[in-house]
Amino acid sequence: MGFGQWFYRLFFLFAGLIVVHVLVTTAFLSAGMAGDASGSQHLWPLLLVAGLSIAVGGGVTWFAVRQMMRPLADLSRHVRSLSGTAIDPSDAVGNYDELGALAGAFDRMQRDLADRRDQIEGHAERLQTVLSSMAEGVLAVGPDKSILLANDAARQLLDFATPNAQGRSLLAVTRARPVHEAITHALASPSPIIQEFDSPGPTRRKLALRAKRLPGDPCPGVVVVLHDMTELRRLESLRRELVANVSHELKTPLAAIKGYAETLRLGAINDQEHNLHFVRRIEEQADRLHKMILDILQIARVESGQESFEFDDVAVADLLQRCSDQFTAAATAKQIELAIESPDRPLSIYADEEGAQTILSNLVDNAIKYTPSGGRVRVRALGQEAFIVLEVTDTGAGIPQQHLERIFERFYRVDRARSSELGSTGLGLSIVKHLAQAFGGNVSVDSQPGRGSTFRVELPRSAAGP
Repeated sequence: MGFGQWFYRLFFLFAGLIVVHVLVTTAFLSAGMAGDASGSQHLWPLLLVAGLSIAVGGGVTWFAVRQMMRPLADLSRHVRSLSGTAIDPSDAVGNYDELGALAGAFDRMQRDLADRRDQIEGHAERLQTVLSSMAEGVLAVGPDKSILLANDAARQLLDFATPNAQGRSLLAVTRARPVHEAITHALASPSPIIQEFDSPGPTRRKLALRAKRLPGDPCPGVVVVLHDMTELRRLESLRRELVANVSHELKTPLAAIKGYAETLRLGAINDQEHNLHFVRRIEEQADRLHKMILDILQIARVESGQESFEFDDVAVADLLQRCSDQFTAAATAKQIELAIESPDRPLSIYADEEGAQTILSNLVDNAIKYTPSGGRVRVRALGQEAFIVLEVTDTGAGIPQQHLERIFERFYRVDRARSSELGSTGLGLSIVKHLAQAFGGNVSVDSQPGRGSTFRVELPRSAAGP
């Protein structure tokens, strides 16, 4: 039973009491005036006054209740419309009247607001997780160039001066002038702003920027997405350099072959004293060209992961013995002492046998080529806890310090003229590096000009072997 119903019942009870009071009063007056002829004349005015009092009281009470209940009903209806759901009788608090429905609507709206708050907090947490895990930098800036949002990648790429950048001015956080200019242009233009620039800070990076204004009038700000293009641009530079080097290296033997062939065609083929010399030179250049192409293909297969390796336990003593058989004649012809030091105990590596032999052969071949007559080349293996170290030491001219960082790059040669004279393609050390990395190892070099070089290759030790 609602508030209005109770009010109406009280009203009728009050009106009934008035009627009873009037009737009792009338009865007493009638009894007191039984012998008076004018008694009936006094009774009717009293009844009329009582009736009018009841009617006026009832009307006033109805009007007061209606004025009180209408705002409550309107408020309950608005609350239901805000909550988006209808109020069932089970939702009402207390009795299902205007006050009970209003209380139920407020209760439902409170639950809905709590659910929506939880949803918003969940969405905010997921958004923060996504932004934190992104490699791209995301930066949102207001129209006054204050930072609204910045993920960890943006802080690192732009070298923020403070970790807590939200709410601060962009100028006070980073000195990246291209970012400021891009945001200024984006605020004034509906089209996205795209550009590349060098990042500030001690680590120089090549960054790609895309700035786009947020929808709305007036514009609420600009969102900036940053991509680290450093590695991509480095690879593009290496690709251009590789194309240029390959073109140059292939052009040299081809030009020699063409020159000797033209010489033979123009009459030298009939020169019995020199024609065989020209043919041998053509053969040498063709062999050099063939070896270069094979080396390029091998590097390409290793880098792309298309090279299929058969990993197995490989005895180090067998590698050293095959190396000795392969290069003893070349070392003797050049009057170089080739010292193969076998390990004092059996050692084995876990790698592809052919690939491991290629690593050792390339290192020994380079050592013999760049060691003058009367020099010495030493090859030995050292056992460590997790790796086997293959070490090749020569007494050649050595490598200047400024070249050591690039010595394993493709086609990089310290002395290009001497390397071409010795028939080097500039790919041997690059092959060594890529094969060692493919086997889970690495390669390093120690060298001093005039005192020779020492190349060390670490390869994983066999788990089953000694």
